[in-house]
Parts: sequence; C-alpha cells; structure tokens
Amino acid sequence: MVHAWAARVMDAPTRAEPPGAGPGSGAGSGVGSVGAGPDPLGSGPAAFGREARHPLAGGRRVADVVATTALLVLLAAESVVAGGGIVFLSLAFNSCGAPGNTCDEALGGAVVYVGPVLVALVLVATLIVCVLRLVRRRLSWPFALVGIAAVVAVFFGAILLVDSAITHGI
Repeated sequence: MVHAWAARVMDAPTRAEPPGAGPGSGAGSGVGSVGAGPDPLGSGPAAFGREARHPLAGGRRVADVVATTALLVLLAAESVVAGGGIVFLSLAFNSCGAPGNTCDEALGGAVVYVGPVLVALVLVATLIVCVLRLVRRRLSWPFALVGIAAVVAVFFGAILLVDSAITHGI
C-alpha cells in the first residue's frame, strides 16, 4: 500500500521540468491526481522558508563560465605582477644610508615578505570560491572581480606601508 505522501514524492517534478510542470499540469510523467492536493504535512520547500533555486542555464551559464575564466586568468597575471612589485619595493630601502633618512627596516621587511603571501592567499581563495560556485552552477564572475580588487588593495596597502617606513630627510 502506497501512502499519499510517498505518491507525492514520487510525482514531484524534477529539476529538468519547468516550474508548474507537476502532476496536474499534464507536462510531467506523473500518475495524475494522486497526491495532487496541498501538502498535508507541510514539508515542502516553502514550509522551511526556502524555495528551490533554478541553476543558470543556456547562454547565461556559458557567459558566466567564459567571463569567470577570463577574469581568473587576469587575476593570475595580476597576482604575479603584484607579488613581484611588492618584492621590488625592497629597493626603496637602499636610500636608508643617505644622510638625514631614517628607515623602519623591520616594517619594510615584514611588508616585503608578507605582501606576496597575502597576494597568493587571495589568488588561491578566489580560485577555490569560483570553482566551487561554477561546479554548483551558481553565478561566479563577481567573486573573480572581488579577488582582482583585493589584490589591488593588498598591493597599494604594501606601497603605503613601505612609504610610511621610510622618512626622507633634507
């Protein structure tokens, strides 16, 4: 003997069916009127305050994958340049021997060593988030843009810290 709730679960529309294509609409392959009434247990998605999301499909999905891939390639190139630029900032401490100049070499050294590590962490975190969102068929290109902006912020933060570590005299 099949319970009414079991019949309803068996007749529930799948993700491949468009919204409204349930047992009573004629679009599905359901049995018909079995379990077509309201959910007596209130156990549907709306009962939990969460409705089913439709994944990206068609042209939007392709555009998202292409845009995300292009932005991640740009992020990787930007990360290499920013990491190298932060290491290049160590040359600013060559002026510390000039008369009247003072330098906080501990702060400058920390920035030169920690900066590229932060850039790499932003790159890896952005890659992981974007790949997970692509696999789950969620919109992911905005996260790649956030990663690009974060690398720019780390780079300019490193420039500001190195600049504050060097005081030019005369």
